[in-house]
Amino acid sequence: FYPDGKDIYAYEALMRPKNILVMDLIEEFRAKNDLHTLEVATIFGAVQCYAKRGYHSYIAINSFPAESFTAEEQAVFDEFYADVLGDKGIIEILEYTALDIDKWQSKRNSINRSRFNIALDDFGKGYSSLNYLSNLPVDVIKVDKSLVKNIVTSPKQLLILKSIIEMAEINNMKVVVEGIEEEEEQKKVASFGVDY
Repeated sequence: FYPDGKDIYAYEALMRPKNILVMDLIEEFRAKNDLHTLEVATIFGAVQCYAKRGYHSYIAINSFPAESFTAEEQAVFDEFYADVLGDKGIIEILEYTALDIDKWQSKRNSINRSRFNIALDDFGKGYSSLNYLSNLPVDVIKVDKSLVKNIVTSPKQLLILKSIIEMAEINNMKVVVEGIEEEEEQKKVASFGVDY
């Protein structure tokens, strides 16, 4: 949502398989060295649903940092979905796997061709850290909800969150703060000039 808490900025496409937990599914495909299949299925499936529902806001799609479309997959994606999305796509780099710079370059080229923005998901958790910011051209930082917890009562948590927002602003990045559940949290975060 935008800071007003009413207008939708983006829909987030989440992987929610039946009869298995998401992390178990990811681990199953990682063990088979086949995260690529999940990557392709997630992005194609999410954009297909977005198109069918007639959304016009942004769509944010989870993505593994070291996986990218093949040239053939990119061509098919462009043929079916480039006009549907325009520049309304956001690829969220997940924190579950480490960054491979060589594979990232290929992924970045694919993202650029699709005119997607790049978001760093769950910033402050797992592999998603300041190290990523030095290696990735990030448009959006999605602050993990663990960094929002206790911001109303903890000056330390509040300072950490405020510092992340200021750092992002200096570097021309937008900030999404996740996990806001109370009106007081929303007012506090909005007062920092957070984007979403």
